[in-house]
Amino acid sequence: MIDTHEKKLNPRHFYNTIIDHAPDAIMVFDLDLRLVRLNDQACRQFGYEREVLLGRKASELNLEMAPTRMDDYFQALLEHRQVLLETSITRNGQHIQLEVKANLIELDGHTFIVAFSRDVSEHRQIEQKLVDERMLVNALMEHLPDIIFFKDLEGRWLRVSRKLLDDLHVSDMSEIIGKTDFDFYPEEFARHTRQDEQEIIRTGRPLIGKIEYRQLNMVGSVWTMVTKVPLKNSEGEIIGIAGISRDIDEIKEREEHLRIKENQLSIASQIAGLGYWEYHTEEGLFTFNDHFYQVLGTTARENGGYKMKPGTFAHRFVHPADRQQVIDEMKAAQINTQLDYPRQLEHRIIYPDGSIGHVAVSFFVVRDDQGVTLKTFGVSQNITDRKIAEKAIHESEAQLSMAAKIAKLGYWEFDSKERLFTFNDQFYTIFKTSASELGSYRISLDEYADKFLLPEEKPMVFTKIESAILHLKDKEHYYLEHRIRHGNGEIGYLAVRFFVIRDRSGELVKLIGVNQDITELKMAKQALQQTEAGLQKAFEVAVVGPYKLIFQENRIEWSAMALAVYGFNKDRIPATIKSYLTMVHPEDVWILQNAMKRKPGEDVSDLEHRILINGQIKWVRSRSHYEFDEYGTSLSAIGVVQDITAAKQAESELINYRQHLEHLVQQRTAQLEVINKDLEAFAYSISHDLRAPIRHINGFANLLSKRLFDPDDGKQELIQLINEASTRMGDMIDGLLNFSRLGRQKLDTTLIDLNQLVAEVIQYFAPDQLKRNIRWTVHPLPSVKGDYTLLKVVFENLISNAIKYTRNEKNTEIEINTFAADPKKRTIYIRDNGVGFDMDYANKLFGVFQRLHGTEEFEGTGIGLANALQIIKKHGGDIRAEGKVGEGATFYVSF
Repeated sequence: MIDTHEKKLNPRHFYNTIIDHAPDAIMVFDLDLRLVRLNDQACRQFGYEREVLLGRKASELNLEMAPTRMDDYFQALLEHRQVLLETSITRNGQHIQLEVKANLIELDGHTFIVAFSRDVSEHRQIEQKLVDERMLVNALMEHLPDIIFFKDLEGRWLRVSRKLLDDLHVSDMSEIIGKTDFDFYPEEFARHTRQDEQEIIRTGRPLIGKIEYRQLNMVGSVWTMVTKVPLKNSEGEIIGIAGISRDIDEIKEREEHLRIKENQLSIASQIAGLGYWEYHTEEGLFTFNDHFYQVLGTTARENGGYKMKPGTFAHRFVHPADRQQVIDEMKAAQINTQLDYPRQLEHRIIYPDGSIGHVAVSFFVVRDDQGVTLKTFGVSQNITDRKIAEKAIHESEAQLSMAAKIAKLGYWEFDSKERLFTFNDQFYTIFKTSASELGSYRISLDEYADKFLLPEEKPMVFTKIESAILHLKDKEHYYLEHRIRHGNGEIGYLAVRFFVIRDRSGELVKLIGVNQDITELKMAKQALQQTEAGLQKAFEVAVVGPYKLIFQENRIEWSAMALAVYGFNKDRIPATIKSYLTMVHPEDVWILQNAMKRKPGEDVSDLEHRILINGQIKWVRSRSHYEFDEYGTSLSAIGVVQDITAAKQAESELINYRQHLEHLVQQRTAQLEVINKDLEAFAYSISHDLRAPIRHINGFANLLSKRLFDPDDGKQELIQLINEASTRMGDMIDGLLNFSRLGRQKLDTTLIDLNQLVAEVIQYFAPDQLKRNIRWTVHPLPSVKGDYTLLKVVFENLISNAIKYTRNEKNTEIEINTFAADPKKRTIYIRDNGVGFDMDYANKLFGVFQRLHGTEEFEGTGIGLANALQIIKKHGGDIRAEGKVGEGATFYVSF
């Protein structure tokens, strides 16, 4: 038996199918540049039907290209047999940029031009997008209000924000990268800083919100709030420190002012930022000191004294969302029986001006010997600035993370001793792969080159890296651009910036760099260059002319190309909108009048109309962009005009041609109805006229059998042969009659469960399976739409054949299954291990009265498979067979 994949394909059908389903427009021109073949995508791309485009020359396809430019490309194509160009078209008022690749091919002794066209309009927007993103990233990194820094395990700076450079009065990043705090700060400050960072590296615990007095060598000092966290690699190992620092000079000045005032108050108020209060349980009243009111931004006088009920306090000062929390804490303190009950909480407050602040409250309960609550003592501290600082740190960290994502930067390090790269996840994202796919975050230089570099780029990259390693200038900055191969095989462009890090002795430590994918930018620049080169010629190629309407001045400004499109006489060029309207076809004037009434939001118009020039009617298409003043009044319209007379004429001819075809179809339908009636009469004649002599033969043979007295001389056998032949002829006539009726029978389509249908057919042939060892393998079958009665005939024929042609097998195997050979179709196959057949005669299987086995061996009329084929074709499908003599057969039904 021959496998499915070994069947012969029709090459012409195969390649036509590929062309018709290709995502790009495919066009075939002869050497006169006339279009002789195109696919459906080309029709959609140009916005016309196939009949309109076939036979047109390339210069008539509305390509925005000058004839001289097209001639240059044609000559280049003849010389090099391949050319790549870019042009554009306007379709439905939309400007579409095309990339066209043309090749010369030889076919049957003739030379043709095959052009592949692709819409690349979206690439025009890429460059601006990249520019905008780069500006945003630069703004974030240059103007963040906080210092952001990264250090290695030795405390050397790896990267810092612009704020630190400004504070240190350093003009260039290279002057600070690789140095430590000891190079810019006093030794004592630098030593404490180093101790803090070593503790973070040792324990892995971050340092949050530490207040430092940062004194700079020769350039002043400042109070800062600093947060530092361990910097880890992909394996979770600490490889350095990341930190953020914010200047809090103003906050420290306020704290100092408060401290001075609190020294003049009670001992409790001497604690920075604390306001003292008591709650007397028996009285049910709070007592506050002056500093408590200062914490709340008010005074005792404004609140009627130093005593206040809890409800009044909560209503005036506690944020509504936090009131229940404060009430619950106070109640818990009153009912708790612990002798000492210290508690702490934080909540929001409302200042008298309505703004929101934060306080931290610490309090404890005093009870007598019987456990009765006497008083609750507490202090409240304004922590609004701290909360603001915490929020600022969080926002700054989020900004830094966002900046890296926006910039699409991939970070890497190169260890020159081990000659190993270490990458982060974003690096792999740029290369459209991942560390898990490559098995590690560390790879060698040679492995990196083999996986990601094009062969011709390797020397340049290797030379740059080796030069950086050997160069003795400390912290030199390097930049290069080169092509890369993405993980999916696509080619891209990469921008690389890196630094050389050396120790104090000048010995190389590592290379540190970032990569940025600039593929879209490169492609956008290339597209922009090609577009600018051809833009000047675009109007000439497309035969499009620009113009401008100035409504308030009732004036039209014409370009030379626009005048050429219209073909105005020099003495009849309309200078005003009103004079132009007099030349428009009377039935189309309203189209222009409505267009000139457009309002803001209706900025673009695209319309077609007729115009009378030199006594002839010309069709033109104009597309305009309207400009409005602040009051919504139309000021002007800038647009282009195109002569579409030829297209309109072709459209009219196409309509006439379609009407002619419809008339021909009606005539042919009437003729077919007459032929069908004649066929019905013919079929009846076959059925009636041929049956009569057959019945006579049967009758006379039976009479002869009864009158013969000697049964031993072979006469009875001859008579039996006559009966069998006449019976067979009658069966053949019945089969032929059924076959002729199938072509006219209408389908009664329903949804059919093939599992149920096949089960009924197998049960129908149960008598034929008696005394047979048949093993049925029936897999789950799909439901299909079709005529139940007719499809049952198909499966009766196929299953009957499988049973019949396996009768000589001791153990019969019959399998029924399905598979999806085509996404749009389902295929059911019936496979047996019977006598099979020779594939050289497979084309006879489905012919009327065609048999590959004699009737003396296997009964049948030879018309069953012909009926099955006709039924399946009525369902839009097909039947084919595969077999091998002595090894069984497989019949495939697709629909």
